[in-house]
Parts: sequence; structure tokens; C-alpha cells
Amino acid sequence: MSEQAAPRGEDFRTVLRKQQQRVVEALAAQETIDATPIIQEDEALSYEEYVTLVYELHHVQLPGLQAAGVIEFDRHGETVSRGGSFDEWRPRLKHGHGR
Repeated sequence: MSEQAAPRGEDFRTVLRKQQQRVVEALAAQETIDATPIIQEDEALSYEEYVTLVYELHHVQLPGLQAAGVIEFDRHGETVSRGGSFDEWRPRLKHGHGR
């Protein structure tokens, strides 16, 4: 009996759910990153899913991290950098216990 593939929306939900963690991990390696979604090679999104992901990242997830002091989000420059509470929040977000 063959295994059925996961529903198409599952990849999108996984990518969306992991964005905050991926942003923090990327900022641990670099002081500043682009404010674009971080997608792994094995994750495939439709155009509509990608647009939704960008919206969620820019209007929900990054502002939430900024409000907590984890990051600084420059909307005009489209960049993200470490905030004053980055080192405090990093362990929680790294293990998926953030916001």
C-alpha cells in the first residue's frame, strides 16, 4: 500500500509557523538580514502562499518580535536586525517556545 502525500496546505502552515524561529536563527549568524521569508529547499509554495507568507511576516510576525524587543524591523529598508532583547529571547525561540 502506498503512502499518500501530505495535503498541500501542510507545507505552507509549517513554513509560516517556523518563520520567527528561522529569523532568530538567521540573526544569530548575521547581524542584519533581508525581511523576506526564509524557505528551505524542500519546501514548495504556490505564488498565493508566498504572498500570504510575506504579508504575515511583515504585518504579524516581525512586528510581534519587534514589540518584544527581539528584533528591529526597518520596513523602508526591508531589513531585520537584532533588538535589545535578542539574547534573552533567542533560546526560547530557538526551541519553539516564543510568541
